[in-house]
Amino acid sequence: MNKSVKIFLNIVIIILLGLVAFLVIRNFMTDGKVQREIKELYDLIYNSDEDTYDLETIYSKFDNVVSNDGYAIVEIVAKNYLSDVFDKILELEDIINDERLNNILTVVNYEDDGPDFKNTKEYLTETKQKVLNLEASMLDDLEVNTIMSYIINEDLEESYIDLYGSLEFAKESNINKNKENIENVVDSFVNEIEGMESVLDFLIENKNEWEINDDMIIFDDTTLSNEYNDMISSIR
Repeated sequence: MNKSVKIFLNIVIIILLGLVAFLVIRNFMTDGKVQREIKELYDLIYNSDEDTYDLETIYSKFDNVVSNDGYAIVEIVAKNYLSDVFDKILELEDIINDERLNNILTVVNYEDDGPDFKNTKEYLTETKQKVLNLEASMLDDLEVNTIMSYIINEDLEESYIDLYGSLEFAKESNINKNKENIENVVDSFVNEIEGMESVLDFLIENKNEWEINDDMIIFDDTTLSNEYNDMISSIR
């Protein structure tokens, strides 16, 4: 092999090595770009106070794609998953923050729906069941099989699927933390509803022992009054 051929081969090898290095670095940088984008969106959803969601930024991130090729598919699928999750988070908060709940144990409601509280009891039963159904759906969304089902049929190379599985929402620690948070929120809310139901049952059972006078509930028996006040205090 003459000298010029050796030089040519060396140049080719250097070019090929440079190309491989370039592709590896580019993929690494794009990989990191997708991870950062999804982490930012994840933090906006899960690590923001419910009263301060930056909805404009969140929905802007849902709509925009910052990567290309197979990475773009991973990003889009991940955002589709987080969008579905966020819709249910907002739905849960809407139920929990329903203004009607604040009026259940008020004199106004006692006058409107007492002493049998048929409408109020139906509302509380429906609300509790709605929250429990939503909890089951939200917990299912946090199962690994559900998370991966968003990407599995996209006919992507294994490296892209691995990238999706490494994103913030798919990490085991975050899955467990988010499950626990949902369960705690729902348990607390259900306990509050059941506390309200107990108060209403108490008022129904003793409907001949109380009345509304000067915008206050008055019991004929001090023992009943104390029991009622204890029940109200335990809820609050």
